[in-house]
Amino acid sequence: MRAGRIFAWACVETSLVLSAGAALGQVMADPSGGFLGIDRFDEREDRGVFSRSNQKRVDLLVLTGLFGTALWQGSESSVGRPAWQAVDAVLTTALATEALKRVFSRPRPSQDPNPDVWFAGAGHKSFPSGETAMMAAAVTPFIIAAQREQPAVWALLALPLYMGTARMSSQAHWLTDVIGGAAVGFGMGLLASQREQPLVLAYTGRRAFVGWKARF
Repeated sequence: MRAGRIFAWACVETSLVLSAGAALGQVMADPSGGFLGIDRFDEREDRGVFSRSNQKRVDLLVLTGLFGTALWQGSESSVGRPAWQAVDAVLTTALATEALKRVFSRPRPSQDPNPDVWFAGAGHKSFPSGETAMMAAAVTPFIIAAQREQPAVWALLALPLYMGTARMSSQAHWLTDVIGGAAVGFGMGLLASQREQPLVLAYTGRRAFVGWKARF
C-alpha cells in the first residue's frame, strides 16, 4: 500500500517537474525542440482512425461506459469499485489539467509552430493534454485492481496511447503536452485507487452506492 502511494506521488511530481521545466523552456531550450528537446512541428495527419470525429467518439464511449459501469455495478463490487475510483480520477484530472492550462497558456501547434512559446494568454491551452490525461485517469484504477488476476487489463493502455497520438496528429498538442497529461492522469488514477471511499460519494454523505444491477 505504501509503495503504491509513493509511486502515485512520483507520478504527480513528474507532472510538476514537467510544468516547472516548461516555465524554464523559453530560456534554456533548443528553439527547435521544446524544453525537453522532443517537440517538433509535423504535418497534420488527423484523418481516418485519428480524425477528430473518432477522437470524440472514443471520449464519449469511455466516459459513458465508465459512468454507466459505476452506476450499474455499485461501489462494492470488484468491477464497480475501480469504476468509481476512475470517476474520481477523471473528475480531479479535469480540474488539474484545466488549472495547468490556464497557468501555462501554451499555444497549440496549430496556433504557433514554435514549441518554446509559453504564457501566451487566454485561448492557449496546449499544456497539458486534457484528453490524454482523462484516458490515463480512466484506465489506471482498473489496471491496478485487476493486473494480477487479469494481466490482459494492461491492454487498456492503448486508450491513452491512442489519444496522445491522435491529439498530436491533429496539431492540438506537442509531445511534452501528451507526456504531461499522461503523468497527471496516471497520478490521479493511482491516488484514487488508494481511497476506500470514493470522493464523489463522500461529498454526498454516502459511504457506498448500491448499483442498479442489484435493484433488478
